[in-house]
Amino acid sequence: MQLSRCPWLAFGAGAADAGVRLLCLPFAGGGASAYLGWRRHLPGVAVAPLQYPGHETRLSERPLVNLDAMLAGLADAVAPWLDRPYALFGCSLGARLAFALVRQLAERGLPPPCGLLVAASAPPGRPAVADTAGLDDGAFQRLVRSYGGIPPELDADPGFWTMALPVLRADFALAAQPLPGPGHPLDCPVVAYAGRADALATPLAMAGWSAMTTGGSRLHCFDGGHFFLQSAPDFLDTLSADIDRLRLGAAACLVPA
Repeated sequence: MQLSRCPWLAFGAGAADAGVRLLCLPFAGGGASAYLGWRRHLPGVAVAPLQYPGHETRLSERPLVNLDAMLAGLADAVAPWLDRPYALFGCSLGARLAFALVRQLAERGLPPPCGLLVAASAPPGRPAVADTAGLDDGAFQRLVRSYGGIPPELDADPGFWTMALPVLRADFALAAQPLPGPGHPLDCPVVAYAGRADALATPLAMAGWSAMTTGGSRLHCFDGGHFFLQSAPDFLDTLSADIDRLRLGAAACLVPA
C-alpha cells in the first residue's frame, strides 16, 4: 500500500510484506523512535510506531491535552493501515490510549485487532496518574523522576527540561482523564506485561486487564520497574512469541468486505 507520509506515522508503517502489523503507542513523554529497534527483532511484523503531536518529529506542533482529539487523530491515522491482521501495543499512557483506540475503531466499523498488548499501566477503572495540574515545575519534575527512565545526563540538563516539561505535562493530563464510558469488554485477546518492581502498575494491578476482554488474556512478569521494557533481556522474545500466537488466529480478525 502506497500512501502519502502521515505525521502520526513519521517512520512509516513497517515492512510492506509483513504478515501482521503492530501499531505501537508510546509512554508519556516518549516518542515513536522508542520502537524503531523492534523492527530488527520482530521478523515478519510490520512495526508501526505512532508519533503524538509535540513529540520528536512533531516538535513544532502543540501537544494534545484533549483525549477525544487524541483518539480521533490516532484513528484517522491508522485507519488506512488495517489492510492486514494487526495488533496494538501500548506502554503506560500508550496502553490506555490503545485500549480506547480499539473501541474508537469499532465505532467506525473498522476491522478489530487480533490482540491488544499492554505494558506498565493499570487497567481502565483504576487511577493511572494523579492530577498534576496544580504542581509547580519542581514538584512535577520530582514526580516524573519517580517513574525512572530519564538518563542522568538528561536530567542534569536544564535545556532538556525546558523542552520536555510542556510535553510531559500534556501527556500526564491525558493519562489523568477517564477513558470513555465503561462499555462492553473487548472481544480480542489482551496480553499484559508487568515489571515486578513497578510500584505504579504492579503485577497484581496488571492482572486486572483480564476483566477488560472476553477474548482471553495472558500476563507476563519481568524483572525491573516501570521501564522494564528497556532492561528486560527476554521481553522482545516473549512479545514475538505472543504475536505469533495472535497471528495464528488472524483470520478471525478480518471483517469481510
